[in-house]
Amino acid sequence: MTVTKRLAAPKFWPIEKKTKKFVISPTPGPHAKSECIPTGLLLRDVLKYARTSKEAKSILNKRFVKIDGKVRKDIGFPVGLMDVFSIGNEHYRVLPSKKGLKLIAIEDSSISVKLCRIENKQCIGKKIQLNLHDGRNILVDKDDFNTGDTVVLDLGNNAVKNIIKMKKGSLGLIISGKNSGKIGNISEIITTKSPHPNKILMETDGRLYEVLKNYVFVVGHEKPVINLFAN
Repeated sequence: MTVTKRLAAPKFWPIEKKTKKFVISPTPGPHAKSECIPTGLLLRDVLKYARTSKEAKSILNKRFVKIDGKVRKDIGFPVGLMDVFSIGNEHYRVLPSKKGLKLIAIEDSSISVKLCRIENKQCIGKKIQLNLHDGRNILVDKDDFNTGDTVVLDLGNNAVKNIIKMKKGSLGLIISGKNSGKIGNISEIITTKSPHPNKILMETDGRLYEVLKNYVFVVGHEKPVINLFAN
């Protein structure tokens, strides 16, 4: 098991910084270290299913934990944005908040649905490969997708059920920055055509926010296609 110094861990990890020197480190996987929580930390420090790393390992070895529908036994497996974390009959989705990532409980009916943002795409023969924010790659026949759009995935067969276009009027979820976790309507997409990043004007809480385009994750049109609020 690899470890990280607690003082160097991301601020949103729910750990005490000075009681011990080291903490579980995320292993290489679908999410960057600064954008995930190791599975062991979720079991021990967030959900309180374990008191120690040894107990967390025991839970994982008994195949009680699934991430996006797949059994995971690695205590450092990185869990990140929009992932579905399941332990037994309880299911959670990872969402952004002002303080970092958080878990919200979800119903059984939605555990097979996941939203993934298209980070880029490329031609593979006569097909188009979509490269998604969680490291997933999907081949499609038609080029109906743009970078920044969101695909609605069926985790059961890894197939695209629907697409949410990043356009004026769509609902956007801010996933980073000081306004992380806020949801609003996209009022305008500002394309700079320069080295400066593209931006988006979002209306939320009766105010307009200017947000970097990379910080916006579209989640629906008139309403979010998944539950984004704790029950």
